Amino acid sequence: MPAEIRKARASDVDDLAAIEKAVFSSDRISRRSFRQLIERDTAELLVGESDGRVAGYAVVLFRKGSGVARLYSIAVGPFFGGRGVGRLLLEEAEAAAFEHGRMMLRLEVRQDNPRAIQIYEQSGYRKIGRELDYYEDGATALRYEKTLRGDIPVATEVPFYQQTCEFTCGPCCLMMAMAYFGPGFVPDPVMEIRLWREATTVFMMSGPGGCEPFGLAVAGYESGLAAEIYVSFYGALFLQSVRSEDKRRVMELAQVDFRRRAELYGIPVNYRSFGLDDIRTAIAEGKLVLVLISGFLMFGKKVPHWVLAIGDDGDHILIHDPWVEDERQETILDAANIPVPYGIFMNMAQFGRDGLRAAITLGKRDSQ
Repeated sequence: MPAEIRKARASDVDDLAAIEKAVFSSDRISRRSFRQLIERDTAELLVGESDGRVAGYAVVLFRKGSGVARLYSIAVGPFFGGRGVGRLLLEEAEAAAFEHGRMMLRLEVRQDNPRAIQIYEQSGYRKIGRELDYYEDGATALRYEKTLRGDIPVATEVPFYQQTCEFTCGPCCLMMAMAYFGPGFVPDPVMEIRLWREATTVFMMSGPGGCEPFGLAVAGYESGLAAEIYVSFYGALFLQSVRSEDKRRVMELAQVDFRRRAELYGIPVNYRSFGLDDIRTAIAEGKLVLVLISGFLMFGKKVPHWVLAIGDDGDHILIHDPWVEDERQETILDAANIPVPYGIFMNMAQFGRDGLRAAITLGKRDSQ
């Protein structure tokens, strides 16, 4: 064996920092970040030990509720190159992802690193994307993916768009659907805010407001999409924690307007909890589904959050989540085309003490 692989310990931080400094000229992981990664329950930091010395490391990140893991970083010290330490670390990173129940492992690699690219491709990774100006020095990143479970690679033609504001998840999901059903449409921050203004329930009361299903359905319809609403509660939504009477009044009036316009446009409304079969049927018919979830399972915050269901592989609902947790070293690979097991998906697809379920199916309008 070129090295013994084990989980990193706090006493490894000096060696890890030394490898980082020797191998990378930019985009380095700090000593503090190494310590945090060792302690995080959503990360696994593996080290390769050879002759009693730390020869290299690999960091794997896990987003809760997701079927994907990401190889955040991998490096081999300058005195241990050519011994197969890197390949062994990669194999152990894949094993760690598999043991965590993940379907696939994703990674980014510099386009100007042909040796690493060759290793990944020889190890069964396939290129799934490219991002310009990804690294600190402006270098381009190539995105790769390897399926760890199942025989069919998960792929999608639905474009991904990362939200630029904390409160625009719903509009960003709408824009992804608009770009999918209307290939000439290109999402951008201006349209992101415009759609939020058109779909939100609160204006200039105590900060930006969120979007509810009727507002999003109306905004989607007015942007050229066909929409159908599922909501398990009749009446104004998201008022449980609102203390201000003025704010409640504005929210209620905004939602009355959205419901009236939905009726005017003939948007179907199902006042019941949607089931997994409703989501799967819509996807099978070529539609996308905007789904309200609780953010707690994925990123530990009890907030209403919208994601876009884009696919179904027979065991998982595949989603685009516009929220990328930069503070936890996430990239698009952690948020785009995420396979979520059916049970976890239905568990997260509800919000609040009353278990509100809301979804909007989106597709092409017949007139288009």
